[in-house]
Amino acid sequence: MNLPAISARFVPRATAAQMADADRVASEQLGIPLASLMENASRQIAGIAALMLEDLADAVVAAVVGSGNNGGDALGALRYLSEGGISVDAYLSGPADRLHPLARAQYDRLAAMAVPLYDATAQRDGFVGHRLKSRSLVIDGLLGYSAKGAPRDMVATLIAAANDSGKPILAVDLPSGLDPDRGTAPGAVIRAKATVTLGLPKVGLLHPAAEPYVGELILADIGIPAQAYAGIDAQKLFAHGDVLRIIP
Repeated sequence: MNLPAISARFVPRATAAQMADADRVASEQLGIPLASLMENASRQIAGIAALMLEDLADAVVAAVVGSGNNGGDALGALRYLSEGGISVDAYLSGPADRLHPLARAQYDRLAAMAVPLYDATAQRDGFVGHRLKSRSLVIDGLLGYSAKGAPRDMVATLIAAANDSGKPILAVDLPSGLDPDRGTAPGAVIRAKATVTLGLPKVGLLHPAAEPYVGELILADIGIPAQAYAGIDAQKLFAHGDVLRIIP
């Protein structure tokens, strides 16, 4: 992708705990609503997804979606893509009423736009896998940096369906199933063509063990001020652009 590049040597990174604290400080102390951060993330993800598509006119983009805010980011990205004229649909790891509030708000907006939204647990075996094989790109919004341990149940099934689709996968923040701090895979894990990590890269993404899963690593600014990162110098990180390609 034709994006400004920055060497990994010069990029600060955050553990899952540090990232959670930065999100909290941004929202509770600096007055930036988490909904605004999600909206910024959704827009950035959609922009990267569009760059990955070879033919915008005939493209169909699917998202596999978990119940948390990572899923909300993916659903929001679908909305931006749909508004740009790209066909989209989503496959949820459970019923919509289990979505966290911010993710549910994104779901409701898509539903109002008549975007096809499927509860994967209510479909016949093989339905999602069959559908993903005919898509142009799959957005992975199943698990975020707060997930721990091996993926289970329908999340693991959707990871397998995305990997088996043969289509390029864009992972949101980190490939689902990847340990954010260690870069290891305790169970099923997404094998992404590209990962767009939000705010700061998670430590595990830059670990050698993560290379088979991360693909091209892209860093996107979502509006978290540098002051929110306690003990991490993130000043001037986005001086040359709000989306950066991280290179070795």
